[in-house]
Amino acid sequence: MKLHIISMIHGILLMILGIWSHLWPESPSPTALIPVIFGAFILVLNKGVRNYRKGISNTVMVLTFLILIGLIFPLKGSMERNDIPALLRVSTMMVASLISLVFFVKRFINDRIREDKDPQF
Repeated sequence: MKLHIISMIHGILLMILGIWSHLWPESPSPTALIPVIFGAFILVLNKGVRNYRKGISNTVMVLTFLILIGLIFPLKGSMERNDIPALLRVSTMMVASLISLVFFVKRFINDRIREDKDPQF
């Protein structure tokens, strides 16, 4: 699967699950909209990922890493509350972020390997 498709799916998942997290509980928290904002940024930058712009791809990779780290606290909170739906939503966002991050790092490493080789004529 191509990186820009994985990135687009990741952004859409963050937005859908973030909105669901905001609307589901009795007392919605505005911090539940943070994944929605990150997902929107990832979707806006998706054209640059598709066109192999290194700076944009690295920016999306950093955003993906930040959201993965940022979801640790909601995961711990949902585990402490024994809130199974929240646990599933946060876990899904974390798995999607991890998969996306693995593909970004793989592409980053492949680009580095190709740059280090001598040009063949």
